[in-house]
Amino acid sequence: MGFMEKNVNIFLLVIVLLVAGALAGSSVYYQKNFDRITDQYDDTASNLSQCNADLESFRFNLNKTMRSLNTTTQDIRRYDELYSTKAEELKTTQEDLEETETTLQKTKLSLQEESALKNKYKNEYEDQLEISRDLEEQNAILSSQKAQLEASVISYRNRIEASEICIDEFLDDYDAGLTSAMKADLPDCKP
Repeated sequence: MGFMEKNVNIFLLVIVLLVAGALAGSSVYYQKNFDRITDQYDDTASNLSQCNADLESFRFNLNKTMRSLNTTTQDIRRYDELYSTKAEELKTTQEDLEETETTLQKTKLSLQEESALKNKYKNEYEDQLEISRDLEEQNAILSSQKAQLEASVISYRNRIEASEICIDEFLDDYDAGLTSAMKADLPDCKP
């Protein structure tokens, strides 16, 4: 257990787990958004196909009606009414088709923008993660150096205090004229 306490930084482990959780959460979020946009795109494409089929059906009916009206002179009035009705329906259908095409283009652009944005955020995240790792390494090195320097300062202070005490005793002995005691204490006063 002593090895684990010395070599594993619990805080760093928690940070790594949080970052991994955030990455997993953002991946799920973007995947759901991508699936939703893909479903919208599929629905729009299906609607476009249906509109094209409806348009072809209207065109077929219009041509059939035109042939039928050309064969008889009695139905000219009816032909005009039917033609204008079908023309309006065709115009409405074309407008719907144009709106659908515009919506499709916007959806494509939105999908491309979201994909580009996702890639941008992913790259920024990876850059920040690399910077964070570098800073954590530098922090660990600086913390180690700080601890070494603090230990050295404490050691030097203790030696200075011992030397000051010894010098004070040496001066007291000198003032008292005890030269033999001074000679005996002299090696103790060196730092």
